[in-house]
Amino acid sequence: MKMVKKLAIILLGCTASLKWYQAQCLSQQSHTRRIAIIGGGASGMFSAAAAATAAREQNVKIEVHVLESSPKLMSKVEISGGGRCNVLHDTTKPVSDILNGYPRGKKELNGMFSKYFSPKDAEKWFRDRGVELKTEIDGRMFPVTDSSRTIIDCIYDCALKNNVQILTNHKVTSIQRCEDGASSVDGFSVSLMNKDKGEIQEHYNCIILATGSSPKGYEMASSLGHTLIPTVPSLFTFNTKNQNKEGQIFHNLAGLSVKSVIVSLKIKMEGKKKKKVIQQQGPLLFTHHGLSGPAVLRLSAFAAREFKELNYRTDITIHWAPEFGSAQDIEDRLWSMTSLSPKKTVAAFCPLMDTAGTSVIPRRLWFAIVIQSDIDKDTTWAEISRKKIGTLSRNIAEFVVDVTGRGVFKEEFVTAGGVNLKDITMNTMESKVCPGVFFCGEIIDVDGITGGFNFMNCWSSGYTAGTNAVERLQHGGDQTSMPT
Repeated sequence: MKMVKKLAIILLGCTASLKWYQAQCLSQQSHTRRIAIIGGGASGMFSAAAAATAAREQNVKIEVHVLESSPKLMSKVEISGGGRCNVLHDTTKPVSDILNGYPRGKKELNGMFSKYFSPKDAEKWFRDRGVELKTEIDGRMFPVTDSSRTIIDCIYDCALKNNVQILTNHKVTSIQRCEDGASSVDGFSVSLMNKDKGEIQEHYNCIILATGSSPKGYEMASSLGHTLIPTVPSLFTFNTKNQNKEGQIFHNLAGLSVKSVIVSLKIKMEGKKKKKVIQQQGPLLFTHHGLSGPAVLRLSAFAAREFKELNYRTDITIHWAPEFGSAQDIEDRLWSMTSLSPKKTVAAFCPLMDTAGTSVIPRRLWFAIVIQSDIDKDTTWAEISRKKIGTLSRNIAEFVVDVTGRGVFKEEFVTAGGVNLKDITMNTMESKVCPGVFFCGEIIDVDGITGGFNFMNCWSSGYTAGTNAVERLQHGGDQTSMPT
């Protein structure tokens, strides 16, 4: 009987020791914690570099893994800006001016850009790692090499230097939260698929979703309880099939640019007489299929949802010479030409000049507008009627364009919509709905116009997500003591 009691005591002691040993194993696991960054694009790789750098500098044992479904990293960075990578927008501008480049997310990005990782911080980050940048006249910033490879290599090298583990061809199929007894360690169970290894199960303490506009990324965010704002295309060109046909006004104008126009979309509002007007000003470019250039792209971004509702078939108006005022102002100016330059032909001479004495409307476009106004190409200013000048003035200030569809802007691919910003603490990029999940880049409901704004969102949200994931893990573990 005494022997049985002794054996029981020994077994109880062994059980206690085993429990202590298991706790120590879990404790050791907690000391080497793991962050999974799902998506190896611009924001994902930047967040990986930021997280791993922060872990090293703070001497915290954290493994950072990038899980990318394709064989390539940062593929959008490679082709952006025509292969030059428009990495930022003029960082000498006030943050308030830069924020005006975001149709969605302007208010929510303010704190992050002002206090946590500003445009100047992003510029310094690249310069500190040997990337020299230049600012062009329109505010776009590029590496002086004019090569996107410079930006890709900089981010990639920083990630490798700080021991980021990069797993390409690893497609994440699902994420499950581990808690309430579902797992011995809190965090996330991640299912992966690799063509060589098959299905893999991994455990991570934090997740950073950096999946861009991938439907799978939105699906994973939704599965973890997040609200999604429906996505629509942003930053697209306008097809004008009817006006590009032979004999029509835009035929043979491909490649021509206008320095400054105002493009406007007017929308009927239910129950209101006055139409809603969305307009943008800037350069315009004629293409073989329609219209492009900054003014068009900005309008497509700020009116992304309106164009979607109109099925990308609607009228827009263009003011070809906004610095000369309204149609009536232009009519008065043009009428004065009947006495100032009576012998010159209307089609050959545009009197709307800039300070350098150059016509603000290019010669070929001016000729096309004159013909569109039913004015003979040989008509002189002395011969033209006031009525015809009125028609010409309206075609300059209020020209109606028949948009027949949307085209693709090949230098940037941007989507409006994504994870609702109300579900995210923007100064950390951590989910309010599912703690331990962070977001960065295009997956959230933030998008910018062309000119470096979308990459700035990637850098700032990526840096904030990466460093705060490390901060969470550094201060989130409990120590386990020896059993008595």
